Amino acid sequence: MNKKALPLVVLITMLIGLTLGANAQNRRKVTVEASVPFEFIVGNRAFPAGNYVFEMATGSPKATDQTGVLVVRSRERKLYAAVATDITSEGNAHVAPKLIFTRNGERAYLSKVWRQGNAAGLSLHTPAITEAENGEESQVVTLETSVVNGGM
Repeated sequence: MNKKALPLVVLITMLIGLTLGANAQNRRKVTVEASVPFEFIVGNRAFPAGNYVFEMATGSPKATDQTGVLVVRSRERKLYAAVATDITSEGNAHVAPKLIFTRNGERAYLSKVWRQGNAAGLSLHTPAITEAENGEESQVVTLETSVVNGGM
C-alpha cells in the first residue's frame, strides 16, 4: 500500500467503526429482574431459587432477527451465564415482561424471555422434553417480571 492510500484506509476504518458503534448504541440492552421461587436451568447451568437479572445483551429482539444473547446473573453477581438464543415471535405484543419455564419432573428449564410491548422474544435451547420420568406431561410456568432498564 502506498503512503497516499494509508490515510484514506484509516479514515474509512474509523467511519465503519463509528457506524457500528452507533448501531450498537441504538440496540441498547434490555434488563429485567425476577424472583424465581424454584431451581432452574439455563444452558448447562443450574441456578438455585433466588433473585436474578435477565439481560437481553443484543437489545430488544425484532421478529426479523435470527439470534440473540441472554445473560443471566444472580443479584449478588455470584452466578452468571451467557447463552445464544433463537428469536420467537407471537402475533400480539406482551403486556408485561415474562419468563417462561418448561418444567419436566423436578427440572425447570428457562425456555423464553419476553420484553414488555414486544411480540418477539428470546427462545432458549432446551433438551427435548416429551414425558417426565413419572409419566406426567411437562408443564409451562410463566413468571411476570419487572423492568430494571430499557423497558420501553
